[in-house]
Order: sequence, then C-alpha cells, then structure tokens
Amino acid sequence: MKSWNYLLIGIFALAAFAGCSNDEPVGPDEEKPGKKESLYMSVGVSLPSARGSRSETKPGGGSTSGTEVGKDYENTVKSLLLVLTHTDNKYVTHSLVEGLNTQNRTVISTTAKFDRTNIQDFYDANGNLPGGNNKIRVFAFCNPTTELVQMFDGLNSVSDDGTWVDKACKVLEGTATQNTNIWKSGSFLMSNASIAEKTIPSTFQEWVVKHASETSPFELSGNNNGGIDNGGAIPVERSVARFDFKDGSPTKDQTYAIGIGEDAGTMKVKLVRMGLVNMSNEFFYLRRVSPNGTTTNSSLCALETDENYVVDTDSEFKRTANLTEPAAIAQLKNHFNFCLFDDNGKINDNTRKQWDNYRLADVLGNEEDNDWSENTKPDYHIWRYVTENTIPGDNNHQKSGISTGVVFKGKLEAGDGLQTKHADLYAAINGTYAPKAGETGYTYTVGGAQYPILFEYKGTVYVGWNNEVVKKAQQEHATDPNSTLYHSAMEANENGNPNELYQALVAAKGTDGEQAALTAFRLAATTAGFTLYQASDDGDGITGDAHDGVGYYFYYYYWNRHNDNNLPGTMGAMEFGTVRNNVYKLAVTKINKLGHPRITDNDPDPENPDNPDENGDLYLTVSVEVLPWVVRENNIEF
Repeated sequence: MKSWNYLLIGIFALAAFAGCSNDEPVGPDEEKPGKKESLYMSVGVSLPSARGSRSETKPGGGSTSGTEVGKDYENTVKSLLLVLTHTDNKYVTHSLVEGLNTQNRTVISTTAKFDRTNIQDFYDANGNLPGGNNKIRVFAFCNPTTELVQMFDGLNSVSDDGTWVDKACKVLEGTATQNTNIWKSGSFLMSNASIAEKTIPSTFQEWVVKHASETSPFELSGNNNGGIDNGGAIPVERSVARFDFKDGSPTKDQTYAIGIGEDAGTMKVKLVRMGLVNMSNEFFYLRRVSPNGTTTNSSLCALETDENYVVDTDSEFKRTANLTEPAAIAQLKNHFNFCLFDDNGKINDNTRKQWDNYRLADVLGNEEDNDWSENTKPDYHIWRYVTENTIPGDNNHQKSGISTGVVFKGKLEAGDGLQTKHADLYAAINGTYAPKAGETGYTYTVGGAQYPILFEYKGTVYVGWNNEVVKKAQQEHATDPNSTLYHSAMEANENGNPNELYQALVAAKGTDGEQAALTAFRLAATTAGFTLYQASDDGDGITGDAHDGVGYYFYYYYWNRHNDNNLPGTMGAMEFGTVRNNVYKLAVTKINKLGHPRITDNDPDPENPDNPDENGDLYLTVSVEVLPWVVRENNIEF
C-alpha cells in the first residue's frame, strides 16, 4: 500500500479553570456570569519530507496522473485559525494561532487561546448537552486571510445562523490587488478537505474532572485514555491550483513543424508568449459539490467524483448569462481577472494588455518540479498559481467567456525547403519581400521592411492577393468551373466582391481612404472564408522587455481541462474548469496550423465569449493534514 505524506497539525487542548481545582469543581452557573477566562490549545505541526513517497489521489475524482507532495514553501503553515461549530455549522468559538513557521522543521508547537465561556455556552445551564448531542465540527484554516479572521472575530454563538460557511474569498490581481497572498511562498491558504465531526464530553463538568491540567488534554484527533476516540487528523487542502508548463515541442525549442502534403515541414511555428485569461476573482473558502454545479443540494467539503460538480460562487451567473448579449459580456469583468475579451466581446491589442502575459523563455526558466507520482516527468516548470473556477452542468455552459484558459502567441518561421519551394513566402517571413516586376499588390511597412498580407484558405497559405490568390483561383477555374477558391475570391458575397475591393485597396494605398478600403476588403475576404495575417512587431508596447522582433504572429486558445473525457467535441461533467489543490501540468505537444490572427477583423471565425470549450483552562487536541497536490497532465494540440 502506498503511503501518504501529510502536513500534520496536532492541536492539543485540556481544561483548567482559574480559581478552582479538580477536588472542588465549580458548577456552570457559578462560573459563567461575567467570566472571560481563557482556554488554550497546544499546537504541534509535523511537516512532510520534500522527497517523501507518493499516493493515490485523495479526495480524488477526475482523470489524474498521480499526486505531488508539494514544495516546502507550499506546505508551510505560519498561522492557524481553528473554528468549532455545532453539527449544523453554527458557530461556537474560534482561535487564531500565529507565529508558526514550519519551514525546515519537523515539529513546531505553540499555544492557542480560547474564550472558555463560548465552550460553556455549548452546554445548558446544568452543564449538560441539549438533546444529548455531543458532536461538534472542527474547521481548520491554515494561513487565513485577514478578512476571514475578522469575520470570526465578529461572530457570536447567539447570532450566528451557520451561513458563515458561504463566505467567499475575493482575489484581485492587476491594477487593484486583494488577497494575492493566498499563494504567497510559505503562507498558502488551506481549508478543510472534508467535514471533521468530533465527539466531546457529554457534560461540562467532565472537562473539569478529567481534563483540568495541561498534562491530560482532551484529544480531538485521538483516543482519550480509553474513553472517547476521535480518530485521526483533519485533512486540509490548498485553496488554489497550480499551473506547470514544459516545452512539449519535438526539438525542445518551442518550435513545431506544420504544413500538409509535400509542403509538410516547410513552415514552422515558434511559441513565444503565453498569457493567463479568465481567472476567477472569487471562490468559497470551503469547497462544496453538487449534482449540477449550483448551490442547490450542495454538500460542504464533500468528495468530488467524475459525476458531480464543484460549485462556484457565481454559478447562477454562469448558468443563466447569455454571452451573445452585450449586457452579459460587459459583466465578465466583475467575475474574472485577466478577461479574454473587452466589454464588446472583442480581442484587440488593448485587450491583450489586460491578460497576465509572460515570455515562454521566462516561464521555462522558472523552478523545475519533476518529482511527482511514481514516475519522473522531466522539464515541467512552475508557472503560476490560480484560483478555482468551475462551471455548472448541463455541460452547455463551458464557454470561452467564463473558462480559465491560456493563450499562446506563435510566430511563423521558415521550415526546411521553404526557400526553394515557396520563395515568396520565405521572403515574406524574413522581411525581404518585394513584388515581382509588373505585378501590383498591397504591402505595408513594419520595422523598415515591406510585408505583404498572407492569406490562408482551406489549409493553404498564399502570399499577397494579386500574386498568389488570383493566379491560383484562375488556374483552378480553368480546370474546374466549380472551384471554391475562385468563387470565394472573385465573386461578390453579402459584403462585396473580395477581388474588386482588393484592387480598390491597392489604388487607395497612401491616401486618406486607405484604412476604409482595407476595412471593406477585410470584411468581404473573411466573409468568403479567408484568414488574413499581417506582420507586426512583438516589441510594440513593451518597454525594456526582451521580444521576438517583427514577423507574422497569431494566437492559440487553450481552455484548461479538469476531467478530460477523451471524447473530442463532446463535453462531459467538469471537463473544463480549474479546481483547488490540483496541479495542472501543461505541455503543447503538437501544432497543425496557423492560429487566430492578431487582428480580429482578419479572422473569419474569431473567438467570442459564447464559443463552447470543450487555552487558560481547557485543552483539546486535533491534527490537520495537508493533502498532496492532485496532478493532471494536459497535453495540448492545436
């Protein structure tokens, strides 16, 4: 049997009442009025080894590749918030233990102070439990946020109705920041992975008689000298997920050969940048699951399976929002950091500035994390941490506007044999293009060099319009009157005749009407099914950052997979989503074609938000275990 590596937090508490002894116990009614005596918990922390063994997934669910125990700084506990409640989650008391530091230490101990009156309030005036119910729940929050601590400081056992469990953590990253320390090195936020229900003494007097000294604590996670046996540790899980990335290209230089037929390998795509998009800005402090991903019939801290859904705070918005409507699209910024789209559902250069962008070379220079599961998977690098973002069923709501994803920026490069087979394309890629004598065409200047528009139509790339598209269309039409290329390029559609509008663009070059002519041509050409690629400078808008120069750039969109059903085109429960305490190991393993154009108006099928994805006196003891990260290996093909 495989063994677990846990972060074990042992909490010990036993009762001792100020001003009284075991020989002369004081009754509840004598103590309570005006009393504010404290009770304390002694806390011990046991840390896992960085080279510990691995295990099967617990709590489990989904298509996983094993587990990863985590780095020391992902397991460290510096503060611990303990909350005791009734079995219906109504608040009883809490305590915050600060000043812990488990880094590079096997065990650390400290003491937590409780208000003893709150424990006494759990019992009736005679010191008995109403209805004989001697069960409580224990919730543990490692490295809690300030707002969470303040919430409990404002609670009391009389006014609380148990709805505190619905408290959400707001995370803002960008121009405004909030709670970004939940993944701070050495201080990751963690909370219960399952409900911890424990048994306590049936009478308050029993605390006094049996647990009145620090040497005889009442065990919340163990056997009380043959009496109440409270079992084992409380499992906790990290509240965030982690994205790792490796270079999955065959040549390990972020470069992929593309092309079909005899042109296979004549073009290459090099991935140069990646950006996080649609990171949720809110999640429940305590995870819950339900049959359909909504709060209806949800179960707190219950097990995730292949059939149920992890519930998000904005499940109702995701379930009902019509992402074809401008009003709903404009609301996306209220739910996500790094929105993929602007308020109009478009992507442009300004929109890209709101993504969380990185150069791939920088990501691949981050810390490696290779030791996971029972196998060694080399070359993964820790990229960044992300918040939980899940989508409710019936599987029709997993869409581009609300799914957490990664955008990859690619650059077109010349492959083997391109200079010989397609000299014009080779020249265009290298910035040395010039129209042949007697030919006219539309070119534009970027970085001091002339570049033509590249046109992709049904898998074939053409350089320029007059030089390549028209010539090829006329050749096809001569042998096949039904040539789709000819009809698309040379005949009018609802937005005009692409060929005629292109000739108008050539004539307008250098005049005040150039931009209007280009806009009209783009619309007619994309309506006919052409994808247009225009060169640009990767360094535009970047100050003091390395970049990849001038070239033809495009984008690939990846929506993070949680439970891959391995059925392309058919979405399953929780197939797309991001769930806490999971490591998503990403690698682009294949690219088949050019991506989406940099300019949305050049794209016949632009990404849009509605596109589907595929204690003074009383002592208790309890222990908390940090479960290993659940690893999900996602190989990405474009």
